[in-house]
Parts: sequence; structure tokens; C-alpha cells
Amino acid sequence: MNTNIWLIQAKTNLHVGNENTSNYGLIDKAIQRDPLTQIPCINSSSLKGALNEFCTNGKNEQSMPDVDRLAVFGSDKNDKKGSKSTKGKAIFYDAKLLFLPMQTNDANLFKYVTSSKVIDLFNDRVKSLGSGFQLKKDETVLKNVCQLCRDVEINDEEFTMLCGDDNLPIIARNKLDDGTSANLWYEQVLPAETILYAVIQEPKKDTLKQYISDQLIQIGANATIGYGYCKFTNLNK
Repeated sequence: MNTNIWLIQAKTNLHVGNENTSNYGLIDKAIQRDPLTQIPCINSSSLKGALNEFCTNGKNEQSMPDVDRLAVFGSDKNDKKGSKSTKGKAIFYDAKLLFLPMQTNDANLFKYVTSSKVIDLFNDRVKSLGSGFQLKKDETVLKNVCQLCRDVEINDEEFTMLCGDDNLPIIARNKLDDGTSANLWYEQVLPAETILYAVIQEPKKDTLKQYISDQLIQIGANATIGYGYCKFTNLNK
């Protein structure tokens, strides 16, 4: 299997909703989180679905050929053409949080914050999946290797704080009926410039790489109001 590591940089606010939990506090629609660490993530099924949608519809009307798309993602069980259901050959893993932007009081506007434990989990994860790529716990190296536009700070306490419900942005949404509020709800998001990483494995050839590298791909809810537009960068190149 060819193992590719992808950086996923949110260029707009990102909401990939967790439909498996009930919320009784301020947040009506929470984001997905790792069930063990409670760090924000994107579940593999959500990631695969977004990439399949992009490769089906393409960019500038240039979509992935069906033979390649079916090999990567498998066939759609709801395919109106009635084709036989087949299993995709690629393996998609959950996208994990790597860097969170944090506001600063200088001309840079924000910096990136990560945790030493998150870097350890990154290195252990990609190694166990057959990649020799590793990140060093060095702020300058992290900035250069991950091609970041801002400085990086490794701070376990700040990172944990930023991941909490009290510090992630919550946006009020409202449905109006003749100017009167008909449905007010509060939606949690990962802020623009958040960076996650994902591992995707493909047999024999890197079909996905030629279609999604450096592309802006929409993930999650609220595409029509600009949510979830993310740039995919391959770390293997």
C-alpha cells in the first residue's frame, strides 16, 4: 500500500457535525471529536464522502474518470445505473487535529499552537501505517516542514485550553419567518486556518494525489455559506 500523509488547512470556518451526541448546554450542533482524547477530528467516513464528492464533480468540470473513482472509493449503493456494489481499494483514516490558530496582539494576527502529545501521536500513527515521515518537536522545523505561514508554539496547556468547548468559536444561526425568529441555534466550528492531518492508503498507484493535491475541497456542512473549504497538501512530496 502507498501511504500518503495530507495536511488539511481550513481556509474558512469548518463544521463537521457530531450527530451521535445530545447537547443540553449552549451548543446545539457540536463538532466531531476523537472518542478517546476528545480532540477535534474529522471522522474517516466524512472525509471519504467529501473527497468522493469532489472527485465526482471535479473542479472546472474536470472530474476523476469513473474507473479510477470506483477503484478508490467503491461504487455508490444508490447508483441509479444499477451497477453492482464494489468495495473501494483505498483506506481512509480519521483526520486528526495538528495545529490550532491562536490570536496574538501583534502584526502577525495569530500563531499556531500544538501539543507535544499531538506530535507524538502523529509520529506513532504514521509509523504504524507504514510511513517513514516523522515530525520533530522543534518549532522552527515544524513551521518549515509543514509550510506554515505563522510561527508555531508547542504548548500542551494552551492547546488543551483551545480545544475545549469554552474556547472554540460558537456561531449563532437563525431561521427567519417574515422577519421573526423561527429557529435559533448555536453551532460550534473549528476556526479558519486550523490544520489537521489525514493518512490515506492506496494500492499500487497514487490516484488521488493528481486530483486533490493543492486543491480547495469542501468538507462538512454549510457549503453555501462558505463553511468547510480546505486546502489539501501532500507531505510526502
